[in-house]
Amino acid sequence: MDYEYLKQAIKLLTNATKNLEDIVSEKSINQANHQTVEFAQETIKKAMAEISAAINPPIINHIPDEFLAKAESLGIPLDDVEVIVAISEHHPSQLLGVLAEIENRAENIRRRREYFLLRLPEMPIEKLGSRLPVIKASDFNWPEEPISQEYREAIKAKYKIDRLMKKRPYSRATIFEKIKQAEAIFAESQERENEYDLDEEIPF
Repeated sequence: MDYEYLKQAIKLLTNATKNLEDIVSEKSINQANHQTVEFAQETIKKAMAEISAAINPPIINHIPDEFLAKAESLGIPLDDVEVIVAISEHHPSQLLGVLAEIENRAENIRRRREYFLLRLPEMPIEKLGSRLPVIKASDFNWPEEPISQEYREAIKAKYKIDRLMKKRPYSRATIFEKIKQAEAIFAESQERENEYDLDEEIPF
């Protein structure tokens, strides 16, 4: 347990208690009572964050550095214990969601810290990154060792590659060859018939 957090919590609670006691003893002006109570309430929230950090020290190593840098650039105080505790208790996608919301509505948000703490728990948890599989250069590397002859033969037998590679007996090329042969035989027979007819016409 980190006692420094507890010391800070005690200090904050003491200040909040004193302010509330002043109101009860009517030492302050009535118009300021409402603001004093609100200030005490905020102080108590900070004290509770310090106590939470003392029991469970906030760890934010699951948050990408670029998310933290973006939060700091948007004016979110990362040295604030309440902010750090809130970040440590929520998913990175929730942090990214509230930061995007603050960035889009920056002109309309005056108290960004308070807005951040209020909206962070309300952000939905979503999957970060692309949903497509990550393809690396190593995926395109061929195996260093050649495929064994036994494995090649097994694959050829399984898918009957040798049979597929053989020329089909009735392929298109074979049919054309047979047509050419038939035409040649027919032409030759026609020539023989013509010669026979000429021989019959000679009168001797």
